[in-house]
Amino acid sequence: MSEQRKIDGKMTEEAPLEHRVRSRGGAKTMEEPGTEFFDQVLMAVKDAEVLSIFFPRVGRSLILDCRKADESGPGIMLDGMVESPEARLNSFRRLRPGLPLPHQLTLAPWPAAVRVFAEVGLLDALLGRCRDEGGDTLASEAEAQFSELRRLEREAMRSLVRGDGMHTVWQRDARI
Repeated sequence: MSEQRKIDGKMTEEAPLEHRVRSRGGAKTMEEPGTEFFDQVLMAVKDAEVLSIFFPRVGRSLILDCRKADESGPGIMLDGMVESPEARLNSFRRLRPGLPLPHQLTLAPWPAAVRVFAEVGLLDALLGRCRDEGGDTLASEAEAQFSELRRLEREAMRSLVRGDGMHTVWQRDARI
């Protein structure tokens, strides 16, 4: 039985999670369910008070901050990647100025494609966590931020294919 999900404003059909797992020659890739890496990322999505999932392919971090204060509820935001955990921690002065710096920050890299994050069920886990922490409003914000990540990845792939910003490092002599 397939599942329906709204992604980028469109309803899509997806195979059940167990049929979406990608394998190479029978060996699992690190981001597949059942691997230690996947389990650690899933645990972070479910449990971390403040989580920064960074996507090197697009140079962005998806940040879930479940802390609450008088005027501020939980939030989810996109920010550029930073050079260190300390820099990410200090970025909360800019990202969440109404809250003190977090006591603890969980960092999780996602080296695979952005779409794979959704395909393996981590987006569903993130949206569930957002609903638990901030209701449908936070879950909708998370969907919007994830859609932006997907757009950025598509844009980066198009630029790569077109060669934008690239230059020739070596060229064969035309006389040969």
